Amino acid sequence: MHADRYVDCKGSFCQAPMFMLKDGMDPLERGSILKVDVDAEATKEDVKVWAKRMGHEVVETEKASGVTTFYIRKAGT
Repeated sequence: MHADRYVDCKGSFCQAPMFMLKDGMDPLERGSILKVDVDAEATKEDVKVWAKRMGHEVVETEKASGVTTFYIRKAGT
């Protein structure tokens, strides 16, 4: 899937990935796709919760070699 921006959250946990997601998403236009790689189990859930809370949509998820990749479509505001 094509992504307009990429955020690498591998090795990050607690609050850091949420700040990284916000920084990655903010400059995108409505409908753009943010690709996010995570490897921490807790962060995987946090990404889904964050996207839903912000009104964004997780449109695809891929898993390979311990890394989960999320493709998140930015919601309109």
